[in-house]
Amino acid sequence: MQTVSTKLDCSPASAPAPLTAGLRNWTRRMLSCVLVFGAMAASPAAAESSKPARPNFLIIVTDDLAYTDLGAFGGEIGTPNLDALAMSGVRFTNFEVSPTCSPTRVMLMTGNDNHEAGLGNMAELLTANQRGKPGYEGQVNERVATLAERLRAVGYHTLLSGKWHLGTDRSAWPVNRGFDRSFVLLQGGDNHFGLRTVWHRGANYMEDDRPAPSPTKYSTDYFTDNVITLLNESKAKDQPFFGYLAYTAPHWPLQAPDALIQQFKGKYDAGYEALRKSRFERQKALGLIGDVQMGPIYGAKPWSELTKEEKEIESRKMEVYAAMIKGIDNNVGRIVETLKANGQFENTVIIFLSDNGAAGSAYDRVGTFDDGFGDMVKNNFDNSVENIGHANSLTWYGPGWGQAGTAPMFTFKIFTGHGGLRSPLFVSGAHISRGLVNGSLAHVTDVAATVLDLAGAPADGHGLGPAGRLPVEGKSWKAVLAGRSRSIRTADEPLAGELFGGRHITKGGYRAVWLTDMAKNIDPRLPVGRWMLFNMKSDPGETRDLAQEEPAKLRELVELWNAYAQRNGVVLAEGGPVSRIDSSHRQSKTPAPAP
Repeated sequence: MQTVSTKLDCSPASAPAPLTAGLRNWTRRMLSCVLVFGAMAASPAAAESSKPARPNFLIIVTDDLAYTDLGAFGGEIGTPNLDALAMSGVRFTNFEVSPTCSPTRVMLMTGNDNHEAGLGNMAELLTANQRGKPGYEGQVNERVATLAERLRAVGYHTLLSGKWHLGTDRSAWPVNRGFDRSFVLLQGGDNHFGLRTVWHRGANYMEDDRPAPSPTKYSTDYFTDNVITLLNESKAKDQPFFGYLAYTAPHWPLQAPDALIQQFKGKYDAGYEALRKSRFERQKALGLIGDVQMGPIYGAKPWSELTKEEKEIESRKMEVYAAMIKGIDNNVGRIVETLKANGQFENTVIIFLSDNGAAGSAYDRVGTFDDGFGDMVKNNFDNSVENIGHANSLTWYGPGWGQAGTAPMFTFKIFTGHGGLRSPLFVSGAHISRGLVNGSLAHVTDVAATVLDLAGAPADGHGLGPAGRLPVEGKSWKAVLAGRSRSIRTADEPLAGELFGGRHITKGGYRAVWLTDMAKNIDPRLPVGRWMLFNMKSDPGETRDLAQEEPAKLRELVELWNAYAQRNGVVLAEGGPVSRIDSSHRQSKTPAPAP
């Protein structure tokens, strides 16, 4: 996609005709936010202050949120609180993360590549040839410093509520990696209502360094309650705060309070193809994407071929998923109210993102579960239509709805097509330009550099945190957020990554992609075992493979990817996770040669 930096007209009258009444409502709310921020920026007190107070920071991470779920990015769910923040700040339309959660979270928290920071693979899926290698410790390692460690070194009060997933060993707990206060789920997920089931037995909750009881309320409400407690504590301190709020929603199992689910009854009966198309068109109306091509949906039967019962189940899944998003938006509204009541809102930078692309996989088809998983679900959970979404159900929304969420992009979570990597991102609040849309290539490692830079510290973290740690390698967005620059990276700077054997690299508008072999279990039409090449400026949906037409360009990118792999110690997985294969040591494969 072309780099864009556009000042939007925020008045309700400018809302494009296809937008819903809900979209018009949040546009009105956004306008009021813009006016408030504008008045603050123009105030004499602000102009006269030669040393403005350092900003507070609140990073909000959602779990498996799709790129188009928010109204500000093309969604129909109704997210007025998040939309007001997004539209009063800077929205990024080309922001890349990892295809799954913990690798993204370690890059977010350190500013370093996941292969350097300890999660070259997810801890749960380490293979025999990866285990014990540098960068494959299965937790945030001692080669890197966390953003909390670096910010605490310059006087920030650091707090966390939510999912950690960066290690269960004591050395990796948040309390030992820079957080003054934390309410945390150490593992990657749990039943959203705290119900102990055969699938959710080992979830550990901690308050600082002490075990905490499992939640007795819905996860999104629980983590919000805790962060509000910590924010209220912070207002009494004579120091700025750095807050990290990591929801486990909308990660499966799809579960939400009944009152929220009922709001979406019947809303998705037209099916996932219709939703993918409408979200695509809504992005065009918002000016987030041009007149580009959208590829097919992979791994899901056409809606017209589903039986009546299958359609009822699929519609119910999406209704529950939408309810989970609505719950996040409602709770973000509570947080904004708290910040305002505490007098902290005007000086707080809010960064909002998801940890990967939409969770469109049929997880029983991608090889992540042991044999017998289907029988375990059938025998222990009630996935009848009327019960989906309750605490004793266990399901996910699958490839059809997942690709509606990634429209018009290619693939979804787990895979390295752009639909697996692109996350919605906005930055809003203190000292941030209002109403901008930026399409330059941004990366999750940039968050740490940006926060440090805005805090007045070295963007590379030099001299901050434990001695001897790697410098932050991400790029600061400070100039972009101030409206002084339109680009984060030059056309000559490549950006690469790897997970589960899936590979990707982008440089100068071209993108090379290698899908992991798991893709063939989703849909035999998905190409595996070879590099593909796409022109992202003209084809952001990755619909036309140029590998045969431009072999020299592909060779250039693959050689750069090999250099990235060598530099970061990438070890391509052999076989399955250690728990299911012989754990004897085997030599890792070298990166794939250029074609």
